[in-house]
Amino acid sequence: MFRLLIRKINSIVNTFFWKKFHSSSNKSIIINSIPKSGTHLADQFFKNIDEVKDFSFFIAQAPTRPHRLRSEKKIIELISRIKPGEIVRGHIHYSKKIEELLQQKKILMIFIYRDPRDIVISEANYLYDMNKFHSLHKFFKNKHKLKDRIKLAIEGINSKKIYYENVGKRLKPYLGWKLEKNNHILPLRFEEMKDKQNKTINKLYSFLRKNNFFKKNISELNFSKVVKASIDPKKSHTFRKGITQNWKGKFDSELVEFFNENEGGIVDLMGYK
Repeated sequence: MFRLLIRKINSIVNTFFWKKFHSSSNKSIIINSIPKSGTHLADQFFKNIDEVKDFSFFIAQAPTRPHRLRSEKKIIELISRIKPGEIVRGHIHYSKKIEELLQQKKILMIFIYRDPRDIVISEANYLYDMNKFHSLHKFFKNKHKLKDRIKLAIEGINSKKIYYENVGKRLKPYLGWKLEKNNHILPLRFEEMKDKQNKTINKLYSFLRKNNFFKKNISELNFSKVVKASIDPKKSHTFRKGITQNWKGKFDSELVEFFNENEGGIVDLMGYK
């Protein structure tokens, strides 16, 4: 909890003080993800990249407190604050207006997604004991059995005061970033970032080079060395285990059926089986 408070203070100082003195002509990057899909792992791929500066700016469609949906107008306002050459993280729903704004401001997006079945397991753990400041923690803290927490993460919460619909309805608004083809957007699977690092770096390098991101010529080999030197998943404050296909060992037949009743076709839409 203390670490989260320090991070929040640093974020405020960076965003409202140091950012004022930043000047650049470089392209900006948003690392956008479905929650619990590897935002901070993706962030590590850019830690040693000179073209962008990190001011700890995070754009959340539904902030930690209060966990309610922000309007499209508010998200557009926040994106408009991004400076050239800044790297930003976020959980942002897809909209055509936001996509057009990114193109207008020459902002590149890395969109991170993950198997929805692993997302609900990750949420079940994260909201139980890893982030006690989160508005949803009070709903998870008394569910001491993992299976009960997973069911809650699948079913969601029926409330007008808090945003936490079932897993299908929660995740579907993000999928336009994957399904709409755009040269300024690179969809990446968490599973590839975690287990196929070389393939991910190749995709990232090709995407950035195609979009004239680099200030100086850099070979893929040198880019790969720079990126690999900064990757350590355990340094993420939200990291727990980061296991891929973890759901296969956690879902019994009851959970499989319950998930299928609530997922609304997102597994197929996201390209999983």
